[in-house]
Amino acid sequence: MVRFGRKPSWSFPDFKARLPDHYYEYQKRLNYPSSRVHDRPKDIDYYDLVYNKQRHKVERVADTPIPVIYPPEADVGIWGGEGIVKGYVKPRKYFEAGKIRPKYWFPNLKRAVFYSEILDKYFRTICTRRTLELVDKHYGFDSYILSFVTLLYHDKYRDCLIPDFKDPKHCEEMVDKYRDCLIPEEEAEWVGLSVRDAMVKQKLIDAKANKAIPLKATLTQELIEELQKMKDSGELDIIMKDEDKTNWFNKFKSKIPFLKANQ
Repeated sequence: MVRFGRKPSWSFPDFKARLPDHYYEYQKRLNYPSSRVHDRPKDIDYYDLVYNKQRHKVERVADTPIPVIYPPEADVGIWGGEGIVKGYVKPRKYFEAGKIRPKYWFPNLKRAVFYSEILDKYFRTICTRRTLELVDKHYGFDSYILSFVTLLYHDKYRDCLIPDFKDPKHCEEMVDKYRDCLIPEEEAEWVGLSVRDAMVKQKLIDAKANKAIPLKATLTQELIEELQKMKDSGELDIIMKDEDKTNWFNKFKSKIPFLKANQ
């Protein structure tokens, strides 16, 4: 399976291919086309084809969404899918005739305070009016955060997936209320991580699972276990007695007269 735009090979496998499958599915959902906020799709019959009743033929209609610019500030707050739109303004009548003027349309930003029922804390952030409408549509800030994958990239919102409940009663209430959003803890740890952070996490997991043990320590441990088995079976005592008899120093002592006298 081709993952992250590269096919792993046996000679040089790509490390990204070793990431978990649920993280791969999570990244695929991030690449899905976002909902069109600044324009509406055209009413067409099938894909980009429409039937022209006057000409009695099927015609192709270009349904191209408006390109939206998302600056880094959009990741700090919650803009609800809105961004900066670049376009042109028609010339006014009798003024600068024949010239079009470029223009940027910016979203109307405002500061708002949201309450998280799961974490039992307040968040003050920058949002848009559409964000407030979406929060009301989902009947709460927590439901809105858990329903959108891109919002879980924020470190302060990722805590909604793995909350630290101090009150067991509050924990049971939240589990019953948001049971549809429950996922395994192993998957929740990967949600919101970038590809680079996920690779670092996978390397740490592999390092713990496959610790590099020196060959000297391995052979020493095998020798100790083998000697322990021989000691338990009594073979070690027999070998030590045989070595004492055939020891070269004992043979040397038997040939020296003053060493015999001392014995």
